[in-house]
Amino acid sequence: MKRIMNEDQVKALFSSRLKECDILLGLFGLAIPDWDRVEYVLEGKVSMGELGWHAVYELFRSFNENHPGESVFPGGLWLSNGFAVDKSLGAWEVDTSAVKLIFKSGIEEKASKE
Repeated sequence: MKRIMNEDQVKALFSSRLKECDILLGLFGLAIPDWDRVEYVLEGKVSMGELGWHAVYELFRSFNENHPGESVFPGGLWLSNGFAVDKSLGAWEVDTSAVKLIFKSGIEEKASKE
């Protein structure tokens, strides 16, 4: 499922969270409907448009520089566990169609199902 993430909501995560892992979880919450019901991601990655992806990367780098001890490599959490780049998507557009989730109820579903 494709959707547009709100740039202001994304930026607000970086100013309202103290840990980079909480920011990353917040980003998943913006991208995946019913994220609060997700037990874990079985396979796949959320994809994001190139311009938005790079903007989020820069936000992570800046966050890490302002929060010493959070990461040895600024932006590293985003690079290793963040979204994938998809040049065919708009800047803040995300696509969850490749993501398979396990919900707390034990039901396996594709993230694109609502």
